[in-house]
Amino acid sequence: MIAEAMQAARQLRQINPLVLNLTNLVTMDFMANALLALGAAPIMSMEIEELSELIALASSVNINIGTLDDDFAKLSLEAAKLCKKLSKPLVLDPVGAGASIARTKLARSILPYTNIVRGNASEIMALAGYNAKTKGFDSTCKSMEAKVAAQELAHEYNITVIVSGEIDLVVTNEAYAELAVGTPLMKLVTGMGCVLSAAVAAFRAVIADDFTASQLATYYYGCCGEKAAALTDKPGAFRQEFINALYDNSTI
Repeated sequence: MIAEAMQAARQLRQINPLVLNLTNLVTMDFMANALLALGAAPIMSMEIEELSELIALASSVNINIGTLDDDFAKLSLEAAKLCKKLSKPLVLDPVGAGASIARTKLARSILPYTNIVRGNASEIMALAGYNAKTKGFDSTCKSMEAKVAAQELAHEYNITVIVSGEIDLVVTNEAYAELAVGTPLMKLVTGMGCVLSAAVAAFRAVIADDFTASQLATYYYGCCGEKAAALTDKPGAFRQEFINALYDNSTI
């Protein structure tokens, strides 16, 4: 898988796809810099009037519901519908699903238009209807506990589901993968999950298959985390070294 991931990363840099992000205000800067380091061209928007133009230009779209209000909910759902209409791949990050009714309801309303959903175990279980509460935006469950929920979502919506955790799961109707890559330092940096969703959208922009794009993006991302952790054991420095690792894709 290393060779495939490296080839995908090189292809991403060569093509430089435009990735549209409708995302939270907390991790927007981290997400933009990580996408640039990967070789993608990030663009962020909060304006519904420009959605159709930007989605038409974009190679893929990433929706992250971390900063939620009525306007963003309308923006997200409209963007999801436009993605389906314009046949643009959509990655959904259901931040905080299970923490509130509003978040869970919005995420579920976007699922029918989604290609890939990436969340922690509690978020994925909540989307599937299980009683899994999140601790703020953190999972209260291990990733393997969400395996059945992920399979049910994949089957119901015919999508790819990524469950992030100590072991990452990538699930579709026909394929399944477990990836034991990454580092505990990732839990100490705000936005690592958000940025992974954006990275998946970037890989999906150059890889037509949802499962393959999800698997390779998640694997590459985890390997970059391990590479960064080999250089520092402090979360602040780790964030910097992680972005450097995304950029220096000569080896993982």
